[in-house]
Amino acid sequence: MTEDKQQKFTSKVRRGLVWVHSTANNELNRRKADSTTVRLEGFTASDLADVEAALLWISQNKEEKGSA
Repeated sequence: MTEDKQQKFTSKVRRGLVWVHSTANNELNRRKADSTTVRLEGFTASDLADVEAALLWISQNKEEKGSA
């Protein structure tokens, strides 16, 4: 893959992460708000830590709206 194609691919992935981050973050926040207990149904503590770490990574690596 040429350098130009690699940069275009990386840019597409980063733009796609904007949607993934928004959707996943909103869903996680909704589940936390709806939870009546400390634990979230369907998540172990390890699962939740993994999801939160992934969302942090995505937020640091996604392209902001309006960027090239």
